[in-house]
Amino acid sequence: MGTSPEPFQPTIERVKERLRQEREVFNQHKAHENRWFVLRLVMGYSSVILLIAIMVVSSYILFNNAAFSNTVVTAAGAALFGDTLALLVSIWKVVFNPDFMTKLSPITQLEESEAAFFETPRIDSSRADKNDLTILSAKYGADNHWMDVAPLLRAKIVDGKLRLRVTNEEMGGDPFPNMSKKLELTYS
Repeated sequence: MGTSPEPFQPTIERVKERLRQEREVFNQHKAHENRWFVLRLVMGYSSVILLIAIMVVSSYILFNNAAFSNTVVTAAGAALFGDTLALLVSIWKVVFNPDFMTKLSPITQLEESEAAFFETPRIDSSRADKNDLTILSAKYGADNHWMDVAPLLRAKIVDGKLRLRVTNEEMGGDPFPNMSKKLELTYS
């Protein structure tokens, strides 16, 4: 019936866009977690202040019980006991429960067709052509701030040649803002 379609080859632009979208989703998750943390922190401090207020009022009523009716004294004792118990239960659930807060983790998932794009190529010396360019490793950055750019550079090889300008945009991001960076490349 004709020729079968070529297997999918991810383009560098498609992979960069996918990683940009996944970075955006991760940043949204991180912002969401930060908002929940602030809310829990405010609620925790409010609870402690409220507990102190209830303790002060209940203690005043309990120490001066002659000035109040038995119903008020009983209610003050119950409030003090109930709030203390609730605070202990809340502390147990929030502080000592490791599953209370969600853990942020990377969300990048490679499709099977994209996995080969990121693997380090193996050189077969029996089949190697003198004009073939193989990038074994490549990193872009400075000091302890580096990005692996080997997959990006491999995708830019055309007819056994690599032509590019080393810029943040061309390398897919800025690993160390406001600092001079370099490209370290190992190839065959």
